[in-house]
Amino acid sequence: MVREGPEDERAGADIEAAPASVVELGEALTHAVDRLNEDRERIPCLSSDCDRTMWGAQRRVLLDVLLACWGVGTWLGVNGLYVQLPLLVERLPEGWALPSSMVLAVQLANLGLVAYALLRRLRPRASDSPYIYGLLVVGTLALALNAFLYEETIANRSIAFLFLTFFAALVGCTSSVLFYPYLRHFRDVYLATYLVGEGLSGFIPAILALIQGIGGEPACILNDEGTGLVPVYPPPRFDTTVFLVLLSGLSAMSLVSFVIVDRYSGFASERVEPAAAAKDDEATSEPVALHRGRWLFVLVLMGVLNALSNGVLPSVQSYSCMPYGNLAYHLAVTLGAMANPAACLAGVWLAPLPGRVLAALLAAAAVPLAYILATALLSPEPPLYHHAGGAVLVVVSWTLVSGVVSYARMWVYGWARRGGARGMRATGVATQAGSSVGSALLYLLVNHTGIFTQPPACPPLS
Repeated sequence: MVREGPEDERAGADIEAAPASVVELGEALTHAVDRLNEDRERIPCLSSDCDRTMWGAQRRVLLDVLLACWGVGTWLGVNGLYVQLPLLVERLPEGWALPSSMVLAVQLANLGLVAYALLRRLRPRASDSPYIYGLLVVGTLALALNAFLYEETIANRSIAFLFLTFFAALVGCTSSVLFYPYLRHFRDVYLATYLVGEGLSGFIPAILALIQGIGGEPACILNDEGTGLVPVYPPPRFDTTVFLVLLSGLSAMSLVSFVIVDRYSGFASERVEPAAAAKDDEATSEPVALHRGRWLFVLVLMGVLNALSNGVLPSVQSYSCMPYGNLAYHLAVTLGAMANPAACLAGVWLAPLPGRVLAALLAAAAVPLAYILATALLSPEPPLYHHAGGAVLVVVSWTLVSGVVSYARMWVYGWARRGGARGMRATGVATQAGSSVGSALLYLLVNHTGIFTQPPACPPLS
């Protein structure tokens, strides 16, 4: 089996494409982070000149299956916990404010990128395989422990849930740095099957959540003292503990798949020789003027898109959807979670839309986005909250906005490739800045102002 040489072992992924904020690195980390970013150009299938014949090439089916199973483990933890929010907001003390706290925990998981940059600086010749092993083990343990500890609270705060959410999110936030570079040691035809697995990390939790159900609306009964009403929530088909155990099993499957891919000598013929893996890093475009013209517009657009997708929207979704009922919230979360990877895969395999068409698509999406924000601000009495049509409208709006924003982010990443490593780094800064501003701002607004209101689950006794 061909082993990685010192040049191959250089991490070469898009650290800036991670969907959350990263604290500003000091000068000691700058060189390490730049080296992580330089190989962004080596990742195919983010632009119109991508190789569209991946599926027709000769390949090993077993390796395809294993790479897809490994890819499932990337965003499994974040997506799985996200689609559980319709159940968790009813049972954890934060209530409707829980999503804003969870978003902040996921943003902080980008500290894993900082830790990895430090390790690469201290041990530049080390193989990435041990890091991937450790990351998948941490993600699997975090999901397994959360299955049994998520209801544990300290000072009426869901510390255990948020702490373990942080560790589960480490896998997704660090995977772009570790997983893509490792794939360079295999033939390019296998990237597509890995991306299928990465897409399934969003589809599978959403399908499980649809099967699980929401249980229904709560019933209000007298408390033991007879002084007030308390909500009793009908149970879903299986509870959050079972759901998270299933996810931890899938994460363990991802770990085992990677062990086989990394250790099985039978795949040696599918590996790429070290000299062939070291591709040209030189940017293939004209000099980039990032501070003016189209580049400035695209960077601002990227910041806004990430502020919405990684901060604003997940933080206000409970306030937007819960007035229409638990089922509406459940469907908005799960269908939106399915629209996200579907849009991303479309961005990977289909030719990108012309810029004017994308602009028209974003302009059209501004209408359901405005409606979403209006329902959150007017909660707990948003428009049509007493009518079935209102629930349908809010679910459709969330699904459309999730898909359009996800596709637009992929489009920007593909467009930014023309700027080479410098353009991709600038896009990454915009991504992180937008995500950090959006998540921090909404955390403060949701938890420390009265702008967003959660009504009592049961009316007071008259």
